[in-house]
Order: sequence, then structure tokens, then C-alpha cells
Amino acid sequence: MNFSGKIYLYFITLLICSTVITLAGIYGFQKLEPSINLLNSSNTQSLYYSEQMLTSISAKKDINVFEKYLTLAKQNITEEGEKEVVNDISADYLAAFKGNKKSEDETIKDITDLAMINRMAMEQAGINAKKQCTIGIWIILFPSIFIWIIGIALLRRLDRTFIKPIQELNDVILEYNKGNQMRRCPSVTISKDLQMLYDGINNILDNK
Repeated sequence: MNFSGKIYLYFITLLICSTVITLAGIYGFQKLEPSINLLNSSNTQSLYYSEQMLTSISAKKDINVFEKYLTLAKQNITEEGEKEVVNDISADYLAAFKGNKKSEDETIKDITDLAMINRMAMEQAGINAKKQCTIGIWIILFPSIFIWIIGIALLRRLDRTFIKPIQELNDVILEYNKGNQMRRCPSVTISKDLQMLYDGINNILDNK
């Protein structure tokens, strides 16, 4: 592989690595979903406790089961407003189980509110996670795009000011060795150092 081919290969390798890193980062953010589900486990538990309390008070009329899940709900408070609702349930459920219709209605309403608080928290957590995932993807994507743009721009500049002039110099020497004594380095607008090298090679060839 010639010199210019190696330089192209290095740049292409750099861009490929950048792309692989970007894709790996995007894949990692997409894997956040299992973590989101794990974070929502406490809300899922509260929903289950709410369902069991509703069943206990409205169908089975089993105060022991009700108190069991009420205690678990008290120990699983994670969202704003949950504590107040659980306290309201604690204040009304005894009267509800004794047959007070108003207390029963209030208790059922409070249990429903408890379930709604956790359901809404789960939905909001999903929305927030999607937003964070999107932001994270763009945070990864922008540097990759920037590297691509800079890499291509540098490669073009390097090709114009260095690779092609060196390749031209190589071609002149090869042609001379093959017997073409008329081939010379052209006078083009390149860097002063390379132009001096061109002129020096031309003078050597002219004097032979």
C-alpha cells in the first residue's frame, strides 16, 4: 500500500471507530428500559396493595387482609401525596368495616387515589426516561457528526496540500526512472516548502 493509501486508511479507521462508539452509546441508552421497569417496582407494589385493599373492603370484607396491605402501603411510600392519602385511609377504614357507608366510600376513594398517584408516577417516569434517552443519544451523536465533518475537512485539505503533491513528486521520479526525461514537477500553488522541493527536483532533472 502506498503512502497516500495508508493516510486514507488511517482516516477511514478513525471515522469507523467514531461511528462504532456512537452506535454503542445509542444501544446503551436504549437498554435503559429494563432499568426503568426496575425503578417502577415500588409503584407496581403500591398498585397491588391498593387492589388488595379494594378487594378486602368491597368484596371479602376481610379486615385482617386489609390491614396487612395497608401496613405494606405505609412502608412503600415513594411519591408525593401518598402519605396523606394513606393517612386518610388509616383514619376511615375501621368505621368503613363497621358498616359506615360514608367512611366506606371515602376509604374506597382514597384507595383509588393512591393507585392513581402511583400509576401517574409510572407514566411520568416513562416519559422522563424517554426524554433522557433522546437527549443522551443526541449528546453522543453530535460529537460523532463533528468528528466526521472535521475528519473529512482535514482529509480534503491534507489531500490537496500534501498527499497529491507528494504523489506527483513520486510520479515524476518513477517516470524519469522509466526513461521519460521530459516529465517535471508542475508549478502549482502549494506550500512554499513543497514548491521549493519541486523546483529543486526540476533543477536536478534539468542539469542531468
